[in-house]
Amino acid sequence: MNRHKATLILILASSIYVLSYPFHKTFIGGLIYSGGCASMIGGFADWWGINKLLKKTIPKNKQKIFDGLSNMVSEELLTKETLKNLISNFDTSKLVIELVKNNNEIKNIKTTLKLMIEDNINKLNNNETEKMISDLIMNNLKKFDLHKLIAYVIEITLRTEFEEKFYDFILDELILLSKTDDFKKLLINFIDETRSSYEGESIRKKIIDRFKGSNINLAIDIQKKIEKFLHSMKNNDNESRLTLKQWGYDKLDEFKNNNDFKFKIEKWKFELLKNIKVEEYISKVFETTSAKILKNESLYNKLFVTMRNWINDLYENFDTQKKVDVFLKDIINKFIDDEHEKIGKLVKENLNKYTDTMLIKLIESNVGNDLQLIRINGSLVGGIVGIIIFIIKYSLGV
Repeated sequence: MNRHKATLILILASSIYVLSYPFHKTFIGGLIYSGGCASMIGGFADWWGINKLLKKTIPKNKQKIFDGLSNMVSEELLTKETLKNLISNFDTSKLVIELVKNNNEIKNIKTTLKLMIEDNINKLNNNETEKMISDLIMNNLKKFDLHKLIAYVIEITLRTEFEEKFYDFILDELILLSKTDDFKKLLINFIDETRSSYEGESIRKKIIDRFKGSNINLAIDIQKKIEKFLHSMKNNDNESRLTLKQWGYDKLDEFKNNNDFKFKIEKWKFELLKNIKVEEYISKVFETTSAKILKNESLYNKLFVTMRNWINDLYENFDTQKKVDVFLKDIINKFIDDEHEKIGKLVKENLNKYTDTMLIKLIESNVGNDLQLIRINGSLVGGIVGIIIFIIKYSLGV
């Protein structure tokens, strides 16, 4: 190791200096003495400089060094342009193919896919998630304008191509209702009550006096007349139908502009929300859905088959490879744009973990030998310079 060589040379130079001192007045002795002295001084100077650099200068300026290194990495070595150019020269689809080209990897995909689905379902299936979704739904329902929605639905029904179908539907339902035995019984009860309670010249008496026969027959006759009347209203130009439609428009406008309706609907909505256990329903949905998904092997098989077909297509289809390459590069480039500034922070965070001792050991382990070469060169060059200076002085008679 160069440290030992440098130390050995320094000891040797010091020994030569000490041992040659008694002979320094002779030419040979002076030559050796001068070389040893200069070599010793050069070696000691470099040793002191390197030790000061490692023990004092570097720890004292550690933060500046770290800032400089992080800036150098992010702004010079790994700039956005450098990273993007590197990615542009690399076919990312080949990397995907390499990852899944052998059967073992393809088999592992299904297992990994299943584990990913199970893991995400288990993460979702917890009280915190259920409460979060429940609160989100409740907050949106409370803010939701139900009156506006009802008015909008009615308006779509009455003022669009669905209008005639809507009225036909209502009339068909009323016709079916008018034919039922329950409706006939209702008419019979009404006639019975009316006949037993009318007196004098009351309106009900006048109505009943128009009909003859038993109550059942009267009810059947009224039932048929109502059915006939409803059938006649199915004609688009029927006067009663037009009246009904106009009544519907008037009621719609009244509903839209009446704040009392809005207040009552909002009040009804909040009363309804108080009794709805949204979190309990969400929990049941999660439990039922997650149980079905986890037990549904066909789901994993379908996803795996879809993925395997896509992988096979990727192997064989150059256009697919090109699309994958473009897709991945777009993602990577966007990631570089969004996250590039974190490179310098990441470098600095990792460098800040180093204590002074750790930093010195790191430098010594990587460039220690090169630093010790400075000591070796200092001793050797110093010795040569010392010899040259002695010869010059001797030649000048100094």
